[in-house]
Amino acid sequence: MKKTRRTILSFLMTVTAVCLIPAAAPAQKIHWGDAVPKGWNGTWPSQFLTVPERTDYERTASNREVLEFIDALRWNSDKVQVMTVYISPLRNVCPAVILAHPRVARPEEAAKSGKTVVYLQGNIHPYEPEGKEALLMLAREILFGKMTKLLDDLIIIVCPNFCVDGNDTLSLGEGTPHFIGSGNNSQDLNLNRDAVRVDTVEVAGLYRNVFNRWDPILIFDAHMMGRVQHGYANGYIHCTVPAAAPEPRDYVFDKLFPAVRNAVRDRFGLEVFTHSGTDFKWPPTIWGPGQAIWSTEAKFVANAYGLRNRMSILAETPGHEPFERRIYAHYALIAETLRYAAAHGREMREICRKADADIVEAVKAKAESGQLRNWTAGAYESYGKVDILMYKERNIPELVPGTSVRGKMAAHMRGAPELVKGVEFMAKAVGTESATMPRGYLIPAEYGFIADKLRIHNVKVEVLAGPLKVSGEQFVIDKIDRGRGGDYSTSNMVRLTGGFAPSPARGFPAGTFRVDLAQPVLARITAFEEENEALKKKIDLSSLRYELQK
Repeated sequence: MKKTRRTILSFLMTVTAVCLIPAAAPAQKIHWGDAVPKGWNGTWPSQFLTVPERTDYERTASNREVLEFIDALRWNSDKVQVMTVYISPLRNVCPAVILAHPRVARPEEAAKSGKTVVYLQGNIHPYEPEGKEALLMLAREILFGKMTKLLDDLIIIVCPNFCVDGNDTLSLGEGTPHFIGSGNNSQDLNLNRDAVRVDTVEVAGLYRNVFNRWDPILIFDAHMMGRVQHGYANGYIHCTVPAAAPEPRDYVFDKLFPAVRNAVRDRFGLEVFTHSGTDFKWPPTIWGPGQAIWSTEAKFVANAYGLRNRMSILAETPGHEPFERRIYAHYALIAETLRYAAAHGREMREICRKADADIVEAVKAKAESGQLRNWTAGAYESYGKVDILMYKERNIPELVPGTSVRGKMAAHMRGAPELVKGVEFMAKAVGTESATMPRGYLIPAEYGFIADKLRIHNVKVEVLAGPLKVSGEQFVIDKIDRGRGGDYSTSNMVRLTGGFAPSPARGFPAGTFRVDLAQPVLARITAFEEENEALKKKIDLSSLRYELQK
């Protein structure tokens, strides 16, 4: 016991000195290409060095090394609670670290604290490990470094290594890290396409043990893109499902993103912007998420979370950049997102709670008269013209000299990109198809698996204690399409074509499942004309135009 106390005392004395070294000084210039500021991650004792830091950014952490790092955190801080998100099909444990001061072990304690709960996730695709490593560094900084004040206002849940089975299914990577995990889980399923179907143990565990119990106001999901031609160190996107409550998602796009973008530039010397792609023309004419496989469907975790009237962010770093640069980019964006949430948490909570109340009120007032509709499909339209950072020449990969490794970025991408003005900003998610929303649904008792699935989504499902006779409508299926998801997903999308037909009064026996739509967890429902007017809103793009900093 005395040895443990001496170890902790020695560490705290070391950290006192460490805290005097800022992880990222105020930016004097923009860091382009593969550049990062020297010493950006500070100086730490050996037990608190991540695997990339110990290996000159040649390796990423294994499952065991993630657990060892988390173990070091909890043995040296009283602000850590570790919980299990799920146990994988291969019997690996997926941990999440709850950072709070004072320490909290249960969601009831978090709710009583009055603080904003934020969830941070990395490695849902293990061949994109930079988010995992950035989150471990941030947890270290929040507990022992210059970001400890965040815990005055936030409770931060960190799940750095979400797809544990894929993390240790190794293959050879391009450049660094030399070895990377699989993109899918042990059943070869893409976890970031399972947000609605919930066919996987992993996503079911996330919903049951994190989303349903802790109810984060904001979630952040860290990713990596492939080789790109734009000049941004990171690209962010919010929920773009038209059926989701507009107030939380508009807040993220209109207020949080511009503030965080400016803060990342000022504090870390990086340019970040929306997660988007172009039409591969020069100069490009379109900039939008639809060009980057980010559809308006809820199959993605960050998109689906918006259906809960909460705020969500997904971010992707360029895949051709060095490992350290990608970690730095996620570190910077997540750090400034946390700072924003700490400063504006009360406002964010009020917006989400109001969206909850609005749903219940609208359903009770208008559903039974057939006045409510909601979107069932969407597309992207233009916000107007915007200026973007692009490289004119394509990113043709180079081999590392003397090797057969395609790991270096094209030489011209180490310098500043060009500022292309007046590109169509195709990022406004609008509804294209709709359906009338009823007061509720009745589900025959033999379809209990549907009730179970809804409960995983935190939908309240009741069971009739006695028989009930009602009239209403039933959906008649004309056609079932089982196609690909429009991207590289291993989870096929299913589309039911048909329509609602009047159903005469009929009896439903005891044991029938009943879902009342007057509950906040369901997708937002509002008067259709009001929704159409809201979609016509304009945004101020002037803050997105600036002179290129060399």
